[in-house]
Amino acid sequence: MKTIAAICASALLLAGCGGDPQDKLSDADASVAQTPAVLDNGNVESETITGASDLPDPEDAGAVLYKALGTEPGWTLTVRPARMDYSGDYGQENIAEPTPPDFRSAQGTYRSGKLIVKISPGPCSDGMSDTMYRQTVQVIADGRTVSGCGGGTIASNMLAGTNWVVVAVNGKPAPTPDNYYIRFSDKQVSAKFGCNSIGGDYRINGDHLTVGNLIGTQMACPEPAMSLEREGSMALRGNLRVEKTATGLRLVSEAGTIELKQG
Repeated sequence: MKTIAAICASALLLAGCGGDPQDKLSDADASVAQTPAVLDNGNVESETITGASDLPDPEDAGAVLYKALGTEPGWTLTVRPARMDYSGDYGQENIAEPTPPDFRSAQGTYRSGKLIVKISPGPCSDGMSDTMYRQTVQVIADGRTVSGCGGGTIASNMLAGTNWVVVAVNGKPAPTPDNYYIRFSDKQVSAKFGCNSIGGDYRINGDHLTVGNLIGTQMACPEPAMSLEREGSMALRGNLRVEKTATGLRLVSEAGTIELKQG
């Protein structure tokens, strides 16, 4: 009987509800995880998949490729190259099936025997904590449907509730701290680069910061405020990376850099 072809694992493991550092996906892995796969190709048990009775033990089935979980009732799904294991009803129902050859930690529908796994983009809440996951997952186990999350956890928002003084924009020092700042609430950012008040919403994913709907007042101000404001606003509108420095943070985009210290 033919054995399963090796499957490449690009996503990091999802360890469960505990927010372990290994749950964090890199940006490259997250991008792969959200790329649509071939949807629902109707694969049931092709000749390349061994029967359930011939499955290797979990410890012999290869490294974990993917994990998902849900609550009420509690369930978990663990996918390895040679088998995937579903445990439902808090461990009362257990189903093991061969892993479909086309399985990836990506958006799609994957079928094998009594298990159908549907992966969709998140974010997804586990319903029991503040933990957020990258994907929503639905499992149909022997005809019964449960819903939950998978694909690795999303890093918590390290900027929410913080206030920063702008030290420099593109290496040009800010003259005074009072009129040069960036402040983050849970979802909104407000800023001033010496002149107009600027605000918008933001999202942070790991060390990547995206600012949207950025608007501000339209006063004219003397230099260097106008130049610093123009350059700072352009930097904020770019695809930002957040870097920790010895004295605070550095926001880096293709349009420039903003040096910050705690305010």
